[in-house]
Amino acid sequence: MQDKVLKISHMKKIYGDLVVLKDISLAVHKGEVVSIIGPSGSGKSTLLRCATMLEKMDGGELTYLGERAAYEESGKCVYVPKADLKRIRKHYGLVFQNFNLFPHYTVLKNIMDAPVSVDKVPKAEAKERAISLLKQLGLEDKMDVYPHQLSGGQQQRVSIARALALQPQILFFDEPTSALDPELTGEVLKVIRQLAEQHMTMIIVTHEMQFARELSDRIIFMEQGIIQQQGTPEEIFTAPNARVKEFIGKFAG
Repeated sequence: MQDKVLKISHMKKIYGDLVVLKDISLAVHKGEVVSIIGPSGSGKSTLLRCATMLEKMDGGELTYLGERAAYEESGKCVYVPKADLKRIRKHYGLVFQNFNLFPHYTVLKNIMDAPVSVDKVPKAEAKERAISLLKQLGLEDKMDVYPHQLSGGQQQRVSIARALALQPQILFFDEPTSALDPELTGEVLKVIRQLAEQHMTMIIVTHEMQFARELSDRIIFMEQGIIQQQGTPEEIFTAPNARVKEFIGKFAG
């Protein structure tokens, strides 16, 4: 089994004249929880969007479980054929900050939809999987309701269940609590904590400093499209470089 779930080498992303990601290299190993912190506009969400192929990279290499999804050739970023990309996409799940649930589907159908339509999982099996996830996330009584009938925290838990239903090797979270008030934030962070205890491989873009400190195996500080510092929570919080110290200080204050 490939221990390295994700490997990014020299990733670049450019919008017009703006270089959003200048040169990003990182690897994430099985069972590792990596938090990405940094000021707004530092490229954190763009990194996630490129890693999950929602955006095309302009340079560098992207590899999942030892299999290349994209690589650089003659100064251009080339993606592998569609059939290969479809298979590679099954390795990961993405949880958005704004939930992105289908409003006209019930909670159960939201979770079952992708396994049935994308992975061709039999309906009975997909339903069983969805119900099991809803029980795990404390939402089994919400199976037949629609997203608008749920609190923000419940909607985010449903979107986590939906990502887990595809049984990914790695989960990406893009500011999973930014649309929630503090009380609801707690219930979502609790779910992410449970997943960490189950050794789910995760990359979390977050502004929750205390949470990042408690949960992460590694923290990456990004600014101006590059990784300025990375290390264990201990290293980042007790021996930060000057810029990281300034950034963390604003949250501590």
